[in-house]
Amino acid sequence: MRFWVPWLLLCAGCGALEFHPYELRGADRDRHAASLEQLRRDAHEGPLRFAVLGDIQLFLDDSASAMKDLERHDVDFVVQLGDLTEFGSAQEYDWVARLLDRLPVPSFAVIGNHDVLGNGADIYRRAFGPTFFSFRHAGSRFVLYDSNSREYGFPGNVPDLEALRDALEPELGIAHTFTFSHVPPGHGDFDASLVEPLEQLQAERGISISFHAHIHDFRDEVRRGVRYFVADSLDHRNYLLVTVQGGVVEVERVFY
Repeated sequence: MRFWVPWLLLCAGCGALEFHPYELRGADRDRHAASLEQLRRDAHEGPLRFAVLGDIQLFLDDSASAMKDLERHDVDFVVQLGDLTEFGSAQEYDWVARLLDRLPVPSFAVIGNHDVLGNGADIYRRAFGPTFFSFRHAGSRFVLYDSNSREYGFPGNVPDLEALRDALEPELGIAHTFTFSHVPPGHGDFDASLVEPLEQLQAERGISISFHAHIHDFRDEVRRGVRYFVADSLDHRNYLLVTVQGGVVEVERVFY
C-alpha cells in the first residue's frame, strides 16, 4: 500500500480536502451502458479478442503500464475482475476511471470485495451500473456477477445463482459463454454452500471459461469440464489475452 493513501483518505474524511472519501460524485455514470454502445458501434469482422485484467487496487503505476501495453493488441474490449480500489472511495474510483479512459476500446468491470467498502458499492453502481450484467458480442455471451459472499455476511444468495441460471439459458447463435466474478468458487470468501451448485450449473450450461481474481496469483484449472482461470493482480505485470476463432478459444498470459 502506498504510505500516503491512508493519509489522503483521512484528510478527506477530516475535511482538510474538499471531498469526503465516500461521497457519490463525479460525472461518470453507467460506464457499462456506454461501453456496450461503443462495442456495438465499433463491431468488425474477424476473430474476437478481449483482455482480462486482475486486481488494480493501489497498483496504479503497474495498471497504467497495462493500459499502455494493451494498445499493442487488437482487442475488442477489456474486462477487469474487481478490486478496482483498495478502500472503495470516490477518489479511487475516479483514479480508476481515468485509467480505463486511456483504453481505446470499451471496458467492463466486476465488483470486488474491496470495492464495496464504505459505500463503495453505491459508487460502483453509479459509475458502472448493476453488479450483475451480461451482454452478447460476436457470437459469444459474457456474464459478470458479484461473488463477494463474505462482504454481505454469507446470506445464501451471493452469488445470485437464480439470476445466473436465467442468464445462462441456452440461446441460438451463442457459441461460447464466459463468466466473470471477483472471488473464485472454493475460496474462503465465497459462500461454501454455493460452490457445488455454481460449478454444476456452469458445467451443465457448457461455460467456455470462468474468470476470477482476488487471490493475486495466477491459476488455471479444470473442474467438472469447465476451465477456471484466476488472473494475477496487476503488480505482477501481466494480464490474460483471450482469442476466439470459430470453436477455438485460446488464452495467453501477456507480460509487460
